Amino acid sequence: MLKFEAGKLQKTLGQLHQEEFSGVVYINAALGQQDKVRSRVIAFHKGAITYAGKTLPTPLEFSQLVGEKLKLKVMKAAMLLAEKRAKDSTSILAYLAIYFRLDLFGWDALEKVMRSQVVFHLDQLWSYAGTLRTEETVEFDLAYGEDGHGFDWQQLCLSLTQRQQAWASLTPAIPSMDAIPQPIVQGNYEAVEDEYARQHLTIWIDGNRSLLDIAEGLQRDPLELGHLYLHWQKMNWVIFAGDQLPYLGGNPITTAQQSLPLILSVDDSVVVQTMLKRTLCEYYRFLTASNAVEALNLLNRYPIELMLLDVTMPDIDGIEFCKTVRGISKFRDLPVIMLTAKDGLIDKVKGQMAGSTHYLTKPVRKEKLLNVIEKNLPSSKVMSWRLH
Repeated sequence: MLKFEAGKLQKTLGQLHQEEFSGVVYINAALGQQDKVRSRVIAFHKGAITYAGKTLPTPLEFSQLVGEKLKLKVMKAAMLLAEKRAKDSTSILAYLAIYFRLDLFGWDALEKVMRSQVVFHLDQLWSYAGTLRTEETVEFDLAYGEDGHGFDWQQLCLSLTQRQQAWASLTPAIPSMDAIPQPIVQGNYEAVEDEYARQHLTIWIDGNRSLLDIAEGLQRDPLELGHLYLHWQKMNWVIFAGDQLPYLGGNPITTAQQSLPLILSVDDSVVVQTMLKRTLCEYYRFLTASNAVEALNLLNRYPIELMLLDVTMPDIDGIEFCKTVRGISKFRDLPVIMLTAKDGLIDKVKGQMAGSTHYLTKPVRKEKLLNVIEKNLPSSKVMSWRLH
């Protein structure tokens, strides 16, 4: 059993990708709300993800899922035929071969819907802490195409980054997919002029269901539904229960700590992160991310007030990531202090053009770093650290 911190799931799954792992991964993500846990299963084939869902499906369950996603009216009849003719009743590929011969769909259509399924479920885990268990002996033979491939890892990460950006655009109105919508006036929707909205709110808004719960009940993408709810919130038809910051990496935050400004450090060096944490944790709350995707997860989920950003990162360099952050309206005024081992004028100019607020060369002296942070935080949030 492996544990992963909030925002670190990508790194953990990335290691399985590099090791060319084949088997099944069972994940329990801690939602931090009344001990709630979200469980998902992910299938790997030679280091590539081929499936993600709540459970590992049988060939018949997988067939039904594909039929629903492709809206195939003849799928039930095809499943009966496949059940009789499949040489191996435990093999998904055996069932797929029959469907291909019936010309129900091809590899391209199948890959498209299943890739969306994988991104959909990974998105529900990406920003949380939790536990992970691998099992290599489970038989699950799903792979795609004649060469038996899975989904490209970098492309999956890119899709998840884009979803995180989209979720960020909904905040603070809708804090996350786990936020719970509430009626403006309990049980009273007479002011709602739109008939569809009025019926929907009456049926689905009960003060207990989250946005994700409602989306699953409607078989819709929670992100798509989130945009609809954002419109309804602007119409004063619905509000969302707050998504506070009760946990950081699984540890409860005290009332005194809650008042400290929250800083995010983005750097793939454990040594640098440790140094920064020791320097800052006495004066600020401190979150870390080792890459751009983790950073977007945390920016989307928590009220970050300043970001320390390394120029050199493994997936997207700091310059490009700074441009991405500045492209999201919510983060246009976020103080971004770029850190680099390079002290060249060109690099500083690039950082400024990307939207950085300040530029520091590593290693940074403690007093210098604290001075720069103090100057760039909003005046109401500045800590009098010199008094300590």
